[in-house]
Amino acid sequence: MPDGDDQAARAERHLGGTARVHEPVKGKPRHDFERCIACAACAVACDAGAIRIFIDEDEGLLVWTLDLYDCTQCGRCVPVCPTGAMGLIEGAEFADDPEPPKRCLFALAECESCGRYYATNKEVAFATELLEQEEHADAARARALTSICPDCKRLHDAKAAARRSGMKRG
Repeated sequence: MPDGDDQAARAERHLGGTARVHEPVKGKPRHDFERCIACAACAVACDAGAIRIFIDEDEGLLVWTLDLYDCTQCGRCVPVCPTGAMGLIEGAEFADDPEPPKRCLFALAECESCGRYYATNKEVAFATELLEQEEHADAARARALTSICPDCKRLHDAKAAARRSGMKRG
């Protein structure tokens, strides 16, 4: 796992913060399954479509694939990764016969409120770990909601807002 400062900077980039993103370096991508949370940031950044994400709801899995045949070695997948799971092997040559696509499986988390899948277990654990580093009340409330999906969070927030507005009137 990266050290705290590195992890915080990567998380800030992942969450849309203002952390400085460096120009990508070209090279053959490498993927570290142990560090990966399957957040899909790399797949979104991959214009070539070499990194793909599929959801298998029947099995409760997210399927992550990297196909080096489609890879342009642009390196865009590396700076967006919040955990450092994506890296580059600079100067590596692609073989004449490309490697078979790398395929990783991630268990999906079920919403405790509605039962729908909403993220990988590893992504939920990552978010919870980041929130545990914060000591303010908003972080405590957010930690309490990491086990429910975005739709149920919106419903929770709407009900809370309705209660607050009702209290102000009375």
